[in-house]
Order: sequence, then C-alpha cells, then structure tokens
Amino acid sequence: MRRCPFITLLALFSFFLTGTVSAQIIVDLNLDRTLYLADEPITGELSIINRAGQDLIFGDSDGLSWLDFTVTDGGGNLIIPSRGVQAERPIVLASGQTYKHKVTINRRYAMSSIGTYRVKASVTFPQINRVFQTKIITVQVTQGQAIWSQIVGVPQGHPDAGTYREYALMTYYHGARSKTLYFRLKQSDSGYVYRTYPLGDYMNLRPPTHAIDSQNQLHVLHMTGPQAHKYTVINIDGEPIKQQKIFEKGTNRPELKSTSHGDVTLVGGITEEEVKTPYEQVEFHRLSERPPGLPNF
Repeated sequence: MRRCPFITLLALFSFFLTGTVSAQIIVDLNLDRTLYLADEPITGELSIINRAGQDLIFGDSDGLSWLDFTVTDGGGNLIIPSRGVQAERPIVLASGQTYKHKVTINRRYAMSSIGTYRVKASVTFPQINRVFQTKIITVQVTQGQAIWSQIVGVPQGHPDAGTYREYALMTYYHGARSKTLYFRLKQSDSGYVYRTYPLGDYMNLRPPTHAIDSQNQLHVLHMTGPQAHKYTVINIDGEPIKQQKIFEKGTNRPELKSTSHGDVTLVGGITEEEVKTPYEQVEFHRLSERPPGLPNF
C-alpha cells in the first residue's frame, strides 16, 4: 500500500511527459518533387523539431528502426519493405534543436511500377512508446521517352567482367516546358536497373550526341539552353566521373570526336571559365608576357 502513491505519481509523470512531448515534437516530410521517372531515387528531407524542453533520444526499439515509412500504391495496397536495408543510426536531439535528415523512399520500398503512390513517415519515440507521423504525400511515377540505348560488355578487371549492361538515354518533362535528359543503366539479361538519374536540362534544338570509348565509358554531349551544352562521362557502373559546361562562340560549337584507338575527346566550344574571363584578358597581353627578342616601339 505504501508504494501506491509512488506508482500513482510515476503514472501521472508519464502521462504528463507523454502529453507534453506529443505536443512539442513536430515531424515533417518534404519530397524534392512529386513527379519521378521509374527507378529514379525518390528523395526528400525529414525534419524533427524538439520543443519538449529536454533532450530526446531516437534509437532502435526491439530491433525496429526509429524511422519508418508507410507506402501504398494507387489501389491502396500496402507495399511491404524489402529486407537487408541498414536501419537509421540513433540520434540525440537537443532541446530546441531541429534535425534534418535526407531520405530516399524507394531505397527500401518497391516503387518502380508506373502509377501513383502515397507516402508518410513514422518516427518512433521509445522513451514514451509513441509514434509520430507526417502528412501523406502523393507521388507520381511515370516512364520517360527513350531516345537511345546500347548494350556494352563489362571490361576485364571489373568484378562483373564478362557480363553485359545497357546504357540508355531518355527525356522527360518536368512541368509543361521544362524537359530533362536522363541516363539509365541496367543489367542486360535480367533487366535489373542499377541507376537512373538526370543529366540536366534538355533543349531539343539539337539531339544529344554520344560515344563509347575503349573502356566502354559513355560520353554524352547535350544542349541545355541557347548556346549552352553539358558534357558528361559515365563509367561502366553508371557513375558520372566528369561533368562540364561548354558554350558555343559564334560558329565554334562543341562536338565529340572518336579516334582510331578508341579514345573520345571533346573539341570546340569554350569552357565556363573562359566565358567568365574578361575579353581584355583573352585578346590582349601584358608587355611582360611579350616573347623575348621582339623590338620595342
């Protein structure tokens, strides 16, 4: 009987803590876009604001991550998360602090089929056994327009040497006027998609040019705006290892050139650094830069 007041006090404290923390933890999820290409990473940012007046610890509870998502398809069917994805690391959120966390929704949830999806995040607070949920966001996944593809072999020295992969370029409208050029890499036999991502804005005044070098790396040159181009080199794993902005100058336009040895180079045009260089520095030189032996006037 002596313990009853203590138990009652503890229960009242837990109730007070639960109500206080519930009112003072604010979670929000914002995605970078609501329109995505199939197999493109669906990315965004989760924010947690701690107004509880005390430090909070977010960590795993009974093997479950403190951060989870609920994803349903257009028919309202729940999408089961895939296994083997590493759980989110624990965090300590100080009083008054805002925590921002980059997320990729389809890293764990299959969202490659064309259609509509609804996503919300759930944040678990183990200390009071409460779950806080964000608002539902509707995401549309669609297919781009294929403009080119090529199957290439994985070169020697690579762990997957002897297998084949497929490079592909696609275009996709972001809005009514903004068009984007996309790259996709997939396994030739199984169709498994390794990567899908945008290369940049695309202006279809001139079609993109492409070439494959002796290492089976893909070189892409495409127009991004009036007299503006982007040059990208992509390795066999689909990683962009070089990206450069190139501009036209009069009739001097950039283009890709392939040699008989299988090398691919970019010729013509001027770089972004050259565009920013004042005309006087390009056309005129200091007297100190004059070659020796020239007469003085």
